[in-house]
Amino acid sequence: MPLWQFFFLTVSVFIGFSLLGAFLFSKIFETKLGLSTKTNEIVSTFLNTSGVFYGITLGLISVANYENFSSVEEIVEAEASSLAALYRDVGLLEKPEKSELQHTLKEYTQYVVEQAWPAQSQGIVPKGGTVLIDSFQVQLANYLPETDRDKIIYSEVFDQFNVLIEKRRVRLSSVSKAMPASVWAVLLVGAFVNIVLTWLLVINNRKLDIIINTLCGLLLGSLIFLIAAMDNPFRGEFSVSAEPFELLLETLMK
Repeated sequence: MPLWQFFFLTVSVFIGFSLLGAFLFSKIFETKLGLSTKTNEIVSTFLNTSGVFYGITLGLISVANYENFSSVEEIVEAEASSLAALYRDVGLLEKPEKSELQHTLKEYTQYVVEQAWPAQSQGIVPKGGTVLIDSFQVQLANYLPETDRDKIIYSEVFDQFNVLIEKRRVRLSSVSKAMPASVWAVLLVGAFVNIVLTWLLVINNRKLDIIINTLCGLLLGSLIFLIAAMDNPFRGEFSVSAEPFELLLETLMK
């Protein structure tokens, strides 16, 4: 779903729910609970307290979500950097077999961009890259350096290859990263509580009542949308891109 459609849907649901109470439940609460303008002060006190605690919770979750998103971006950039370093180190080897090694690395990069990323955007952990990585490992193990210079470079290539394996594993483990269902439950319950508290306010001006409930739904819907958009870093329109790997193909591996 495009980001603007998701935003419109999320906000519409919250505004619709908020206005539902303004038209249906507020009068029922007013009658059953004996609410009046005199009780607004009590309700406002609870609304302010609830708003403060919920606002702090939203802020902490938003920051944690953004930090998680940023960390996944750094993971992707680190893997691309280690891949670039490995490709350059292989190019320093002396024997002609190095061209086969570089070709395998290029195939791996193309796989990441063309197949792995679309799979990750569906929440699927891609597995095809393992075949290419294993193939490169076999080719590298069969390479026999002869000169001292080549042995030193070969050792560095193996070290850099291990770094790539580590970074790749971290990226794959990040594909399924998401906020726990319990956190989402707290967010939605908190939004529900704050909306219900606004229904308990007795506002004789009908237009003002509608405006307040609309703004309340808009605010809460926007915040929930922001958190949801940053959740699952590889999924959705607002997600971590494969740009670092695309740059490798366009510049270093062309």
